[in-house]
Amino acid sequence: MKIKTNKNEILSPFLIAQYFISPTSTLPLLSNILFEAEEDGIYISATDMDMSVRIKSKVDKIEEIGKTTIPKKIISILKEAPDSEIKIDVDKNDNIKLQWKGGYCKILGLPAEDFPVLKAENNKLSKIKISQKTLKEIIKYTSFAALKDSTKRNLNGVFLKFENNTIETVATDAHRLSFYKIETKLDIKSKFEYIIPLKTINEISKIIEEKEDKEIELNLYEKLIEFKIDNIDILTRIIDEKYPNYNQVIPKEFTINAIVKRIDFESALKRVSMISSDKTRIVTLKFEKNKMFVYAQAQDEGEAYEEIDIKYDGTPIDITFNSNYLLDVLKVLPAEEVEIKLNSSTDPGVITYQDSKNFVYVIMPIRK
Repeated sequence: MKIKTNKNEILSPFLIAQYFISPTSTLPLLSNILFEAEEDGIYISATDMDMSVRIKSKVDKIEEIGKTTIPKKIISILKEAPDSEIKIDVDKNDNIKLQWKGGYCKILGLPAEDFPVLKAENNKLSKIKISQKTLKEIIKYTSFAALKDSTKRNLNGVFLKFENNTIETVATDAHRLSFYKIETKLDIKSKFEYIIPLKTINEISKIIEEKEDKEIELNLYEKLIEFKIDNIDILTRIIDEKYPNYNQVIPKEFTINAIVKRIDFESALKRVSMISSDKTRIVTLKFEKNKMFVYAQAQDEGEAYEEIDIKYDGTPIDITFNSNYLLDVLKVLPAEEVEIKLNSSTDPGVITYQDSKNFVYVIMPIRK
């Protein structure tokens, strides 16, 4: 294999591929990146066997086609290489030579033939095209609530349901739940439900742009989903487990409804929660007529208190939450005012924003 290119052309796809390499694999091949030179360009692939990526990139000149696998240290080498023409030469023993003006580097690759590429299934169930902006919104409003570890695999992902012209998305860690529904111009003939691993969702979020005029194609299979974004193909296994019945978790009626300015609420929480325990991050919200009091106390540390003007004309009530769970949702909401809906100090609360029929955030209180 012999190619000529410039630093930025070759570095950009490697920077994307590195996030799909398994950080814990004991297989040397899975720590490498598949590098293929074909007539129409170069292809760079990486996988951890649960998700994979293949990126097509143009280069200045392909003098000889071929393929190899390259250690991920090539990324660090390319970052430090000068901004000049780079030549890549790979011999039959997978010895890789990178040359640039005034210098070169040699590294040892591994044969490409045994690289474990994740492959799509033969039976494609459906193809869906949506804007990248739509997918960006779906991820933004839900993924932060997913379980961050795999102790409960079905919660360590984002649930997507495609039906008719709607996409429903849910994420939960059993302490809070974020639900977002969006209507599209799609007409999906069948109902499809998938749990996409959180690590896949996070990597896709880094790649897509918040643009209405740029599309992403989703190819649905029984156990896999493929995301096609411009010159990037991402293939991921789904979490093949049952997702909780989220409709049973979301309260439908409330006796208490308060409206608060989002920035005021977020600022008060940040200040007051500095005093709360690092582990529980407990804060208490007390509602009175047109007032909300935010309070935290930690043994041997002190206490903090703040008063906020709100719209509320109901019965006085106080309720305790994990402040991080409150701050997480306030960071993503687009409205200037948010609604806090409650039934009691022990029932789940809901945070949403006015006139929103598509977003609901359910949060469990902490019983003191």
